[in-house]
Amino acid sequence: MSKVFSEEEMKVRCVIPGARGRIDMPVFSAPITAKENMKRAIYDKNPLFMPSYRYYQNFTPRVVPDIEARGFIMDGGAPAQHPEGFKDMFGINWLFIPVAGGSMVEPGNPLMTDMNEWEEKVVWPDIDSWDWAGQAELSKEFIKQEELALVPTLMTGYFERMISMMDFEGAAMALIDEEQQEAVHGFLDKLADLYCRIIDKYLEYFPGIDGFTVHDDWGSQRAPFFSLDTVREMLVPPLSKVVKHVHSKGLFYDMHCCGQVEALLPAMIEAGVDSWSGQPMNDKAMLYHKYGKEILIGVETPDIPEDMPDAQVDEIAKKYVEEFMVPGAPAMIGFSSQILNPYFFEAVYRYSREKAGE
Repeated sequence: MSKVFSEEEMKVRCVIPGARGRIDMPVFSAPITAKENMKRAIYDKNPLFMPSYRYYQNFTPRVVPDIEARGFIMDGGAPAQHPEGFKDMFGINWLFIPVAGGSMVEPGNPLMTDMNEWEEKVVWPDIDSWDWAGQAELSKEFIKQEELALVPTLMTGYFERMISMMDFEGAAMALIDEEQQEAVHGFLDKLADLYCRIIDKYLEYFPGIDGFTVHDDWGSQRAPFFSLDTVREMLVPPLSKVVKHVHSKGLFYDMHCCGQVEALLPAMIEAGVDSWSGQPMNDKAMLYHKYGKEILIGVETPDIPEDMPDAQVDEIAKKYVEEFMVPGAPAMIGFSSQILNPYFFEAVYRYSREKAGE
């Protein structure tokens, strides 16, 4: 493996299809795969070219009822969305809302209003009864690739699971109500155990998994839902438990966490989370310069319109690489980057390879 850049590398090895307003993204003929580059960025903090969140191949198989309930199937089969409703693994009914492009819990009928009721009211799923072998057959071609990091997503995380059962107000109150906090700890600890068992099922039936993403939003457009102290006390214990389990399998833990959550990033780091892309309402550059040695952060590029002149694209790409691909503290191109000119991908790759070879 040579660190020195060669023009032969500019041949396109494969293409990541565009989706949700994004254009196709080429993968160039680097000395290592995009997958291995992401692992270098996470584990060694020294990638050979600019990492990107799009180098994670999402895998969301319908064998997990939450995936179909949320209308978020990506498993090699036909998509399925249910405006009429579909029940998640705990029997909670979700309605797909076409105009929003996502699902919400059927309103007005929470499973419980007090977390002290969880042992009585929560029916835990029998994951051994799910058709894992059938899913493996359906998805065998979908996951058969070597270029991208295969990263399944568990859709409903710790606080989100509480919301699904208690509605938002009840879940938020339970985190800070002294009379419910012990019950919250008990429920979330058992939930973490369940997620560890589901992760083991993934590893048994789907070869080639590199990491897991767990979906748990902690903020609104303007501010976090709760304080850093609350997260540390209530959510870090179950999060850490699952992170440690993922790490024990030699895999990385990526956290999907939407909202303005700048103040909560230290909790992710303390729990051992490896990467987070987040949303652009966060000051990603500030967070990168503060925490880039501890976690791989997705930092959005400046907007690159389709008609931007090549010289300007080159200038932006070079500046971005210089700031955010630092040995020992790399960032990755954030998922929300508005890149509409394909030349940007070439320029970022070239400059980052040249920098890695210095």
